[in-house]
Amino acid sequence: MTANKQLDITKLLHEAIDLELAADDAYDLLIGPETRQQTIYLQLDVQLSRFASLAGWADVLHVNQPASHQQLVAQYVKVVALFLLFSAKRQWTHLIVLSAEQWQRISGADKKDQLADLNREYLAIKNLLNGAYVSRHQEDLRHAWHLLLKLGIVDFEISPAEITSAYQQMVTTANQQFDQQ
Repeated sequence: MTANKQLDITKLLHEAIDLELAADDAYDLLIGPETRQQTIYLQLDVQLSRFASLAGWADVLHVNQPASHQQLVAQYVKVVALFLLFSAKRQWTHLIVLSAEQWQRISGADKKDQLADLNREYLAIKNLLNGAYVSRHQEDLRHAWHLLLKLGIVDFEISPAEITSAYQQMVTTANQQFDQQ
């Protein structure tokens, strides 16, 4: 199967960009490109942290119950949307398109469900995103993207169909809210 039959990244990317434009219109946002990148990057970091918190693998005090699969999917698509939007703002969208071989490597990777492994993946994603943002290393963004996809699709067993469906729901809900502004 090709990457397009698995997850239509280009479509998701365009929807993230359209959603940002709708938010700009609804809230009359006028911020410069550097501030926009900072804001998107900050939200990406926050939403990725929320995903990890919801998943609960590193909740050493065990004060929260792990979220349901549906809650994890909903949070994961927020991270995906912000990641795609960040790539667009950096003009690095060519880094997020997957070849069939890349898709196979990601989707065929070994599932990690041990605390140390999940911690390493999460921290690697954050470190790579920092490299992409601070040092403008394009390859860091590509590697972070691949790890993020692997984390959701393989480790948390979120199917491409679930991602697409939840993503569409997120876009629809946001657009309805913007229409009410």
